[in-house]
Amino acid sequence: MNNTEESKTAPASGRRWYVIQTFTGQEDKAKSALEQTVRDEGLADRVFQVLVPLEETIEIKGGKRVEKVRKMFPGYVFLEMVLDEETWYQIRQTSGVARFIGSKVSPTPVSDKEMQRVLKQLGKEERLEISFERGEAVRVISGAFRGYTGTIDEINAEKGKLKVLINIFGRDTPVEVNFEHAQKLT
Repeated sequence: MNNTEESKTAPASGRRWYVIQTFTGQEDKAKSALEQTVRDEGLADRVFQVLVPLEETIEIKGGKRVEKVRKMFPGYVFLEMVLDEETWYQIRQTSGVARFIGSKVSPTPVSDKEMQRVLKQLGKEERLEISFERGEAVRVISGAFRGYTGTIDEINAEKGKLKVLINIFGRDTPVEVNFEHAQKLT
C-alpha cells in the first residue's frame, strides 16, 4: 500500500472516529461530560469532535406537518480522536459513558465510508419520515380531489408527494397528492 492509499484509510496522525455507547436519553449529558473531560485532562490535541448526530424529520399526523428533531443513533455518541492508552482510559472513566463499541481489549474505529455517510446525512436540511407504503389505500383530504379514495402507486420522498390511483369515470387515473393532503384508510 503506498502513502496515498494509506492516508485515505487512516490519517497519519491516527485520527479516527469511534462510537461510545451511553444510556438512551443521556447522549447530551454524556457529550457535555466528554467535552469537560477533554478540557480538564488536556486531551484537546487528541480528541477533536464529540458528536451526537441529530436529524430534522417531518411527520404527517392527521393531515398536519409536525417537525421534530431526533437523534439518528439513540444511545450513541461519536468521537473523532487519536486512540492511545490515556484517551481510552479517560473517556471510559467519563460519567455517562457505558463503553466503547468494539472488543473489550480495544475499540473498533468506524469505517471512513460509514462515517462519510453519517456526516453526509447531517448535511441534509430535513428528511421526511414516510408513513405511507406503495399499494396502501388513502383518502384525499384536501385539494381538487378531496373526498376521493385511491391506492398509492408511487412515493416521492424528496418532493413530499404521492402518486395515487383514483377511480374516475370507471378507470384508474394517476393523481399527484402532497403527503399532508392524504390520509391512510384504516
